[in-house]
Amino acid sequence: PGIFLNAFLLYLIKRFSRKDLGAYKYLLGIFALYDIILIIMHNLIDLKAVITEHFFGVISVNFLNTSKFTSIYGACFMVPFSLLNIHFLYRYWVIKYPYRVAFFSRPKFIVLLVFCISIITFFWYCICEYGLDTTEPGYLEARLELAAEFNLSYIDGWFVFQHDGEISLRTVATLLTYDAVMVVMSMTSVSLALLTYLQIQREKTLSFNDRHSQLRILFAVCIQTLVPFIFVYAPYLSFFNLPLLGFRAPTIAADIAPYVHSVFPMLDALVIILLMKDYRNGARFILFGRKEEQVVSIASQVSAINSQPSLSRSIQLLISLKTWRKRAKKAKRVLQIPQWSPLK
Repeated sequence: PGIFLNAFLLYLIKRFSRKDLGAYKYLLGIFALYDIILIIMHNLIDLKAVITEHFFGVISVNFLNTSKFTSIYGACFMVPFSLLNIHFLYRYWVIKYPYRVAFFSRPKFIVLLVFCISIITFFWYCICEYGLDTTEPGYLEARLELAAEFNLSYIDGWFVFQHDGEISLRTVATLLTYDAVMVVMSMTSVSLALLTYLQIQREKTLSFNDRHSQLRILFAVCIQTLVPFIFVYAPYLSFFNLPLLGFRAPTIAADIAPYVHSVFPMLDALVIILLMKDYRNGARFILFGRKEEQVVSIASQVSAINSQPSLSRSIQLLISLKTWRKRAKKAKRVLQIPQWSPLK
């Protein structure tokens, strides 16, 4: 279902996106495409969470049974988080600095964004792969016991090892680094969302329709951010931090974690389809053959013009008003009934 929904979203973006969405539709397309990649990776790696007396972590029980693949998979989930921050930055610039939106169409700026995302992803991979302590006494023996539970001769993955209920300082430092990175990324999203909301409320040049449209898009982005946070980041942060607080994660968490994890890409696409009016109406038209009546009004023309610079916007508004008046007069002349009768 996840692959189908995201592929369907890509089609909706291609067919039903308004021209005034600009580079925003490409951001949505990148989200949908990357969600498809995550779904394929999830099924390929076949990730499982484990909670035992000595271990808690994640493993792959197929031919990709190595810590490198589990670390790569974990690092890949930093990409959606980074994209969401770029998403919020785009929304903020649309309102506060409209002239900067053009940067998103420039190759050098795109390369810079890709470079930043790559650095964050590579950093997360390094702390996953090399941050945990695997030299503690009893680590290898505990790993062999875990392999026997899965009827395997060898097992590897991302493990936090507890020796006599204690975690090494190196592992504690790594887990705290996870927390720090997640807090910074989350605070960046919250700050940009709040700044965008306040700027929308303060901006006096926005019409009522534009203000409503910007708030609706911001709401959709916020919901889109909550989906991975609720289904991916919050569960795993709890999973990481419970041992630091002296608690042991419940065994049932290991059973439901992969299923909760796999739901995220599907819900991500569903949120965009349901909350973005263009795609919601497009989906309704494709699935049920219903299409909302398109009403062309002067308000829609003003709404499209408001995204342009102030001088150009004023000129375009005057031209639109004159054109609208001419059309109204012409329609009035056509509809006038002549006062003539054949009986006279």
